[in-house]
Amino acid sequence: MLIFVYGEDGFRSKEKVAQLRAAFKEKHDPTGINTVVFPSDDGKLNLGETLQAVATMPFLAKHRMVIIRDLLSSVKKDDTALWEQGLSRSPESTIVVLWDQWETEKVQKHPLFVTLKNIASTHAYPFPALSGAKLSQWIVERIRAKNGLIEDAAIRALIERVSTDVWQMAHEIEKLVAYANGKTINESMVRALVNPSFEGKIFDLVDALSKKDVRTTVRLLEEERFAGSDEYYLMSMFTRQIRLLIGARSVLDQDPRADKSVMAKELDVHPFVASKLVVQAKNFSLKKLLDAHAQLYEFDRAMKSGGMSADLAVDLVTTNLLK
Repeated sequence: MLIFVYGEDGFRSKEKVAQLRAAFKEKHDPTGINTVVFPSDDGKLNLGETLQAVATMPFLAKHRMVIIRDLLSSVKKDDTALWEQGLSRSPESTIVVLWDQWETEKVQKHPLFVTLKNIASTHAYPFPALSGAKLSQWIVERIRAKNGLIEDAAIRALIERVSTDVWQMAHEIEKLVAYANGKTINESMVRALVNPSFEGKIFDLVDALSKKDVRTTVRLLEEERFAGSDEYYLMSMFTRQIRLLIGARSVLDQDPRADKSVMAKELDVHPFVASKLVVQAKNFSLKKLLDAHAQLYEFDRAMKSGGMSADLAVDLVTTNLLK
């Protein structure tokens, strides 16, 4: 049996692998001697060693499980045929879990995936990044699984503060459910307990930029730097937000009456995020946003060549948007 677990959402894919491993241990391998994970601690995936483990018969049991991490994202082209042969011939007693924390689309187009998915007893569990209504639904379901409830306004506030970081979202949900202690989680609980990440604050920053509010813009950036946020992370968040604004501005240019529901559908974002984008995009011209994006691209090239620091790049883009 081959099981593919993959996608950008590393949190949910990791949970799925843990569930598969726990279920296998309970049913077939209580001692743990028939479960093996590759690569080993040195981080290098050895083709011969791994395929030998796949072909090995279980010890005093009916089945063994072999978990292979990040094969598709790291396999060399010359080795693809060997992996295909080895995995397609794995004995019925071996359950192979191919776990890749790689983009869903890239996995599904990989030659190894395309070939192996058609083998009998192959299962695939994709975990693409959550956004929009799917993220809201996941929040509700996760809280419900912990015997909790949450109001719609609290969901919006939670997404506003955490954005799409599912790792942090899961942590905040644990905290909120414990605090609510059987009560329904409301917006005031979220605002009291959940500190906004920079992804959550990016909307406040863009609001300040669009209003040419220099003092607030500088304060928000300095708060993140003081808190130890990595400048490359700040740069990536800047880039992501500018791209969303370009998309939003394009939608508004085609339909000035576009509301948050239209924006959410066109950009595949949560309605709350869409409502922010509708307001913010109106304060920038498409040319201004495209110029900022081109500047970010040039700064990224300069950073990779060592010609510019990330903090300077962030400051220069901010200054440009404030003009």
